[in-house]
Amino acid sequence: MHRGKMLGLIALVIFLGAGCNFFDSTTTPDNEITPAVIDLNSPTGGYTPTDENPAFGEEYKFELMGDEPLYGDPLENDDALEAVIRNRYAKVFRFRSIWGNLVNAVNERSAEECCAVDWTGGMRFEGGYILIVKEIGFDLNEEITRIDGSTIEWVSKTCPHVDGIEVKLVLPPGPEYYTFSDSSETETVTPALHIKAGPFERTFSIEELEAMHMVERTDRCGNGIMLGSHIIPPDCPNGYLFGNWNSTEPDSLFDEESGELKGVLLGVFRGVWFNEHGIAAGFLRGIAGTNSIGEQKFFGKYINIYGKYMGILVGDYGISPALYAEEPPFGWFKGKWLGRYLTREGALRGEWVSDAQGYGFFHGQWVNDCYFTD
Repeated sequence: MHRGKMLGLIALVIFLGAGCNFFDSTTTPDNEITPAVIDLNSPTGGYTPTDENPAFGEEYKFELMGDEPLYGDPLENDDALEAVIRNRYAKVFRFRSIWGNLVNAVNERSAEECCAVDWTGGMRFEGGYILIVKEIGFDLNEEITRIDGSTIEWVSKTCPHVDGIEVKLVLPPGPEYYTFSDSSETETVTPALHIKAGPFERTFSIEELEAMHMVERTDRCGNGIMLGSHIIPPDCPNGYLFGNWNSTEPDSLFDEESGELKGVLLGVFRGVWFNEHGIAAGFLRGIAGTNSIGEQKFFGKYINIYGKYMGILVGDYGISPALYAEEPPFGWFKGKWLGRYLTREGALRGEWVSDAQGYGFFHGQWVNDCYFTD
């Protein structure tokens, strides 16, 4: 990745060796991030709506390193694109994709432990514009090239970590859509996004882009691709989150007084909360496991960059049925966050991956309840 475009990401977004990764983590999973009182039967998992020290007192893991994390696409200043975005009937989507050895996205591993993959490819948004927001993990010898307003291409190779891209997809109001090219002639097209990243190739309809999240394995070495897309609701806060999702040895939890089972702890997570502008707005950490009746639950806490309480995260998680037999397993999570008075404020969802050694990664989306409530 071009280092000048890295400013503003988290200090965890440090790129070492071949390929790039998001966090500067230790050589073993960090599992010491649980609340003082864990209760997987509780509505909050044991978390309380109180402020914390900035970055949970872990500044060395969550240190800001700059103030300019965005790509700076010249197309942002295009008059035609600005006019479309201002149109109340236009649709704007946030699309993020991360590819490579997903388990190593937040963990340092040797290049000897990976399989190199060439993810060179591109995307074309038929009938609309592609606005580049971020290039994720690109090295100096990798780049994104704009072909026209609807098409971009990239050179990307990973081993042992990940690369990726974040874009906005801008669809002008219909019912007719046209290709954007240097030709004086235009043709009516069906709006759709076509993406090719090395071994992965797929076309997404507009309906899929409105609420899509998926993960697909591409080889037996742990390489795969995560994709997420959602429509950006006007005047409603939304964004994304990512971090490490580490498994632990099963730990049965009992009430000290009654001896009642409070659940089984199976994993922990820590991550960064990004706002609608793609800027780090806070931090989160939490736990995952089963409650006393066997339901798979996750709980966590979200604070802003100053340590102010922003929400308690509550939800369900599991292994994706289509990838149940895969190694490492890929899974999903879906839930909500609760505000200061433990009332619902919004929803979140995404995917995770974790290997037999306990290393893992998650990536997801969030939106306030001013847009959707399920």
